[in-house]
Amino acid sequence: MRKHLLIVTLGFAIGILFYAFHNFKEQPNFLEVFLNGFLGIGISYTFHFINQFLNKSIDWKKQTGLRLLLGIVIHLIVGTGIVYLSLRTYEQIYPSYSFFSNKEEMAFVKMLVLLFSVVLVYNIIYFAFYSYQQYVKGQLLESKIRRWQTELQLKALKSQLSPHFLFNCLNALSTLVTKDVNAAERFIRSLAKSYDYTLSNYQNTLVQVSEELEFVKSYYFLMKTRFQESIALEIDIPESILHTRIPPMTLQMLVENAMKHNVADIENELKIRIIGDKGFLEVTNNITKKRKGVQSTQIGLQNIESRYQLLANKPILVEDINSQFRVKIPILS
Repeated sequence: MRKHLLIVTLGFAIGILFYAFHNFKEQPNFLEVFLNGFLGIGISYTFHFINQFLNKSIDWKKQTGLRLLLGIVIHLIVGTGIVYLSLRTYEQIYPSYSFFSNKEEMAFVKMLVLLFSVVLVYNIIYFAFYSYQQYVKGQLLESKIRRWQTELQLKALKSQLSPHFLFNCLNALSTLVTKDVNAAERFIRSLAKSYDYTLSNYQNTLVQVSEELEFVKSYYFLMKTRFQESIALEIDIPESILHTRIPPMTLQMLVENAMKHNVADIENELKIRIIGDKGFLEVTNNITKKRKGVQSTQIGLQNIESRYQLLANKPILVEDINSQFRVKIPILS
């Protein structure tokens, strides 16, 4: 509403300004004043729609000079055309009025100069306001993204700190203490490292792939202690990818999902593979048997996908073919 009120007000004011310019020596005609005012409103709305088209076609940030130049040129051409057609129409309605006579040619040239000045000032002011508006929108969007990112990572944190996970770990530890003290010590250290990583990085937007892999290895050690030879993890990541970044707890959630939805026992070995290639990290697992009582809610995948949409507007790729479940996640930086 405010936008349209501003367009109408400025347009009407500009129309009256033009009328005053070419008729300042004579007694003002209120009909002509209103006609010029409405002409100004028409021009303002035309400029507004031209700006909308140009803003969609040309990026202000990447091509500022081109966008500003095209705005001035197109506004000047269209504005001149509208003014010319309007005056010709007025002459047809009132034959006694001749704006394009030899006597008035200089007045028309002066009006073009005035129109050019108005267009120039208009585009500069519009550029300033538009830039400020985009800056404010960017700040608000960044704030929203940070809030959504925190919410999504808190959900991942809750999954990692679930009482069920802790109970299983403590149960495995109690059994291990009586059998192998050294293994129990490594188990405790891996458990502590997992929780330390989770609590330290849940607020971070991105972490290095090497850090995430260390977390995955600690998590895998905990699961390996429970499931023994029923699970296997293979990691094949080139050195060049280790220093790139991904959202924290992404790979761990995919490994956890593989173990959550597949039976792992002597008859059904679960094999998980993490590789990196062509801008993606790929987590693949064979499909053994579905666990009883466990339904796929897709919460883990939705969490990861939502974070990628917020951070880079990039989708994750999910494939379920030939008894293989594969998820590809883009490397962000």
